[in-house]
Amino acid sequence: MSARTLERTAELIRDRAAKAGLGGVKVTVEDQNQITVSGPAARQETLEALGQPAELAFRPVLSATPETGVEACPDAVEGPSSEPLTACGESQDTVVTYRLGPVAVAGTDVSEAEAAYDAERGNGWFVNLDFTTAGGAKFADVTGQLSAQPSPQNQFAIVLDGVVLSAPQVNGPITGGKAEISGSFTKQEAQQLAAQVNTGALPVHLSVSSVTKLRVD
Repeated sequence: MSARTLERTAELIRDRAAKAGLGGVKVTVEDQNQITVSGPAARQETLEALGQPAELAFRPVLSATPETGVEACPDAVEGPSSEPLTACGESQDTVVTYRLGPVAVAGTDVSEAEAAYDAERGNGWFVNLDFTTAGGAKFADVTGQLSAQPSPQNQFAIVLDGVVLSAPQVNGPITGGKAEISGSFTKQEAQQLAAQVNTGALPVHLSVSSVTKLRVD
């Protein structure tokens, strides 16, 4: 592993930490296969999340089945973009299993993500998305098609690392190259998601070797 690649990875993690509003986080390259991320112990899960690739995608909903006796979604991994995907999400304290179509709009079609607070409507924290010119055109086209379908085929799933964050209904084409992700986020969760989307995939795969260390495989 080259020193340049490791330093680039460390810089992206620093950028994620800054955009997520995390103070006191230190990121250092220790040797040829280890990057150390240290910070307050109470932020262990947040520190680990800084090393995740954040695969974001927008997929049309084919079916949605509420589950009984299930309290939380299991860990999942995003499947091939050209194939259907079965994924889990939580809606109004209910776990829902979604059958989703192939990716209609990729995360790379998002040019910028920003955490924001909806004080006027009292809906809490959410993430604003600005699409690229091509991405905005795709999004408008697909949402226009979905709006003509019956429920739940008129829903659009926002999927992050194989988990459905939100699956809103579409009432008409969403134009203007903008959208938002909402899902009862805390401030930290919204800032963290925006940071992951903004920085995209890291140039190497990282695995956690301890509470404060991320190791390159």
